Amino acid sequence: MNEALEYNIIKQDSLGKKTAEIVAKQTKGLITENINLLTEYAETKLKVLDFKGKLHIHRKLIDDKELHYENVFLPQFNKESKEAEKNIDATMKKALECAKNKDKQFESIVKKIAYELEWWSKCDSTQKKNEEYMVQVYKPLKRLLSAWDKKVQEIEEDAKYK
Repeated sequence: MNEALEYNIIKQDSLGKKTAEIVAKQTKGLITENINLLTEYAETKLKVLDFKGKLHIHRKLIDDKELHYENVFLPQFNKESKEAEKNIDATMKKALECAKNKDKQFESIVKKIAYELEWWSKCDSTQKKNEEYMVQVYKPLKRLLSAWDKKVQEIEEDAKYK
């Protein structure tokens, strides 16, 4: 897009020089005679403005993405990474225990936990030490174990009224 902008700026400059005299005199005959040149110049000016606008929008989008990455994503990822590294062993231990449960009331949660554990078991030792992989397994297991705890509370609450 930069290249197209540059060439159109050169074209605009060239056409501008050619049309300057026509525009300065502005006689009906001169304008009619050179209408194609004037139209091409106007269209080129419009293209240049359009390219400049698009480039500005793209640059702004990239800046916004970089800002979001630095100020939102990266701090959040670092926080989640530290949490995952700290709690991965306990989370895995609890997930493995929960995955053994055969109670029908926990079936959907157990299936999802088993899926995550299966994915993790296919990772090699290098991947298991990688913070991105840790976060990728820790976050869903953390949510699933939270759902597990809620389900246990619901069952205990329901048992009080039976």
